[in-house]
Amino acid sequence: MLLLGAERELILALGIVAGVFIVSLFQLWAAIFGLILWAVGAWVLTRAANFDPQLSKTFARSLQYRKLYKSAATPFASPRKFGG
Repeated sequence: MLLLGAERELILALGIVAGVFIVSLFQLWAAIFGLILWAVGAWVLTRAANFDPQLSKTFARSLQYRKLYKSAATPFASPRKFGG
C-alpha cells in the first residue's frame, strides 16, 4: 500500500530517521538536516513508487534468487546449470 505516494514501510522508516534528527538531537542544524532529509527522501521514494509501487519487495526478492537467475547479456554466455 502507498502512503503519501510512496511505499508505506519506506516512508515510515524515513519519518523515523528524520524525526530522530529533528527531535532527539535538539540542535538547529539537526532540525534543518532532518527536514531536508524528509523532503528529499519523500520525493525520491515517490519517484520510485511511480516506477514500481513494490520496488523494495521486488528488489529483495531479486537478491534472494540471484544465484538461480544469473544475468547473461550476450548469446555467447556460458550455459546455466540448474539444481546444483
